[in-house]
Amino acid sequence: MSTTGKDPQWRDAERFAERHARTVLARTDVRVTGPGSAIELDLVGIDFAGRVEHRRSPVGRSDLEDLRVAAGSFVAVFYSRSGYTKTALLWAEEHHIGLFGYTDTGYASPANPFAVELVHRAQTESEHHVRAATEQVSRRANAARQEAERREREALALELRAEDEARQATERRRVRRERSERVLGRTVALLLQIQVAPGALTATVDRLAHSTIVTAVTDAAERLSMGDRPHAVALLRSMFDDAGAVLEVLTPPSARDTANYRTSRAAIERGQDALDAADGIGAVGHIAPEHVATHLRAAEQSWRALVGELTKALPAPVLTDVPVPRRPRHLTSSSEPLPPGVAERAPTAVSARGGRRS
Repeated sequence: MSTTGKDPQWRDAERFAERHARTVLARTDVRVTGPGSAIELDLVGIDFAGRVEHRRSPVGRSDLEDLRVAAGSFVAVFYSRSGYTKTALLWAEEHHIGLFGYTDTGYASPANPFAVELVHRAQTESEHHVRAATEQVSRRANAARQEAERREREALALELRAEDEARQATERRRVRRERSERVLGRTVALLLQIQVAPGALTATVDRLAHSTIVTAVTDAAERLSMGDRPHAVALLRSMFDDAGAVLEVLTPPSARDTANYRTSRAAIERGQDALDAADGIGAVGHIAPEHVATHLRAAEQSWRALVGELTKALPAPVLTDVPVPRRPRHLTSSSEPLPPGVAERAPTAVSARGGRRS
């Protein structure tokens, strides 16, 4: 019973009982009521009520009855330094009061079966709480580890994606450079041909427009062997290079922003990309014949569009030395001017003898 008249040893006993209830009975909310408390209890908790006696005589039934009344429906626990009477032990077991004995050296032990049950129940609940807390910590640790692994995988994927994009950009620049170099070579050769034969440009466009090579290769795409496929694709790529050279010669620098030029350049790029795909550039493993045929058909469509644009861009031929039709003599008067290039003829006189006189 907490009163101001308790000696320091009694206070130590209350603090010891509080520690025991917290650690052994797993009642972590138990606290000492302190001096001047109005209730007849030394220890209180959410579902706990306790008394501590530090006297030399054993605790009797009356003290337990007072504890039972003060505790109500809470778990009632009594701590005694001098033990309990037999009547108190029987009454406590009947009314479910846990009895504990303690020593001045800091040791406590249960004094009745209900106290033993409280200790075992506390141990079971503590083990359950420990397992639950351990599982929760383990789940949190696993979740944190999985989150760290996920972030690491995402960072690695981003790094690999960036490397792959950089590699693809480098490959695209290399392909564009090679295509530009091939077209530049064909353009220079075509310009030299034009210097020698002015009709070489028209002849080249006519040859490309009437060529059946692209259609023939596309029709035989699924029947091409592994050895013939690279040669066929290289032949079509050469024709696209020739068409690119013609486009560069036909288009002056001031007309590079026209719709015709952009459409033609786009058709060349689509066709070259389709040929690269048919040739297996950038692919891993074997390319099925049906896939090769699909890419070659796409290249053929680009080729038809390209040839149409080149034919439209070809300038119309200039006609020279057009003959001027002669006008009948009876429609020509001396006052009307004669057509250019027609010489004026003087009339000839006819003599009386039928001869002509100049």
